[in-house]
Amino acid sequence: MDTETKSSTSTRRNLVIVRAGDNSLHRGWGADVSECEFDLIVSYYGTDPSSFLQPYENRVDYKGGKWDGIHALLDQRPDLLDRYQYIWFPDDDLEADRATIEAMFVKMRRLDLHIAQPALTLDSYFSHLPFLRCKSFEFRLVDKIEIMAPCMRADVAAKMLPLFKKSMSGFGLDFLWTRLAAQNLGRSAVFDALPVRHTRPVGIHLATAMLKSGRTADAEYRQLALQYGFSEFFPLSYGAVDRKGRRWRSRLMIGLRMVADYLADRGDFRQAFRLKKLLWRLLRRQWSKPLEISQIVLES
Repeated sequence: MDTETKSSTSTRRNLVIVRAGDNSLHRGWGADVSECEFDLIVSYYGTDPSSFLQPYENRVDYKGGKWDGIHALLDQRPDLLDRYQYIWFPDDDLEADRATIEAMFVKMRRLDLHIAQPALTLDSYFSHLPFLRCKSFEFRLVDKIEIMAPCMRADVAAKMLPLFKKSMSGFGLDFLWTRLAAQNLGRSAVFDALPVRHTRPVGIHLATAMLKSGRTADAEYRQLALQYGFSEFFPLSYGAVDRKGRRWRSRLMIGLRMVADYLADRGDFRQAFRLKKLLWRLLRRQWSKPLEISQIVLES
């Protein structure tokens, strides 16, 4: 794998690493613009030797899953973890633009976050309802960040790196990376005002790749769950700032506002048939589920 990329000479402090197949959408993200404030590395798992060879793409090749591919890159290029302050790890089927991505990095620094993610547009394919954009809020503080598009501080990525090596799917990693510090309150967020669109059903490439490898996402999850004692994965919104700059601290009131917003915009949902059941579940979890932000010490 050739990892001598153009980013080696960059002075930017933001990096985007995308695990890309032949239908990757990263060329719409604006990394080709000279004023762009982030570098891009395309970790390519496809088979076309002529794909993604523009200088700004910094293509490297690695077969396999998302997270073991990211491990392979960062293990061979540990200098990337020193050079960049924040790294975004998006799936390749996200529609996004340069302004959104750059604003995400700005907010990471301004809020001193360890890890965060953009919200998903309502017409996105999704796994977890609370990660969809809630129009009342600028951002919400959450206790979990999903594997689709986490943006993390480089030291968080460095701590997680040994676990990336063992994971194609990322299942279970999302229980851990919001809980690595001694104090995790207020350190992870979803940016409602900075949504991106997830364009394809969840997990199609992953299932195919894992089937060929003889591994399963469920097995990877069970191994980590046994090791660290996971409960149900459900992201709780325990704080928020709304579009008028007001702070919200009541989990129940945040949940009620989320339900109201989602109901008001239910016609925009791609998967609206799921909504009624998911809204009731969201409200119950916001009211009763314990917050999970206590520190987890990763085993060496």
